[in-house]
Amino acid sequence: MTDRKASLTTQDHKNMDTFLCHVLEDFKDGEITKEEAIGALAHVMAALDIGNTAEAVSWFEQGRKFIRATR
Repeated sequence: MTDRKASLTTQDHKNMDTFLCHVLEDFKDGEITKEEAIGALAHVMAALDIGNTAEAVSWFEQGRKFIRATR
């Protein structure tokens, strides 16, 4: 654990939960492939890992659209 300050707001956490649900539901329903689901989740995790919270928040808010736009 680090002593860094949390940078995600309560709303960001709600949006993150919604994003995760969308990715899982879309994969389950065959709307996206396993590779697309993994890619989206990995992208957000990598953004958070390097401290790019703005990128992660953008994906939480619009990730479903981003995934489908690459099709």
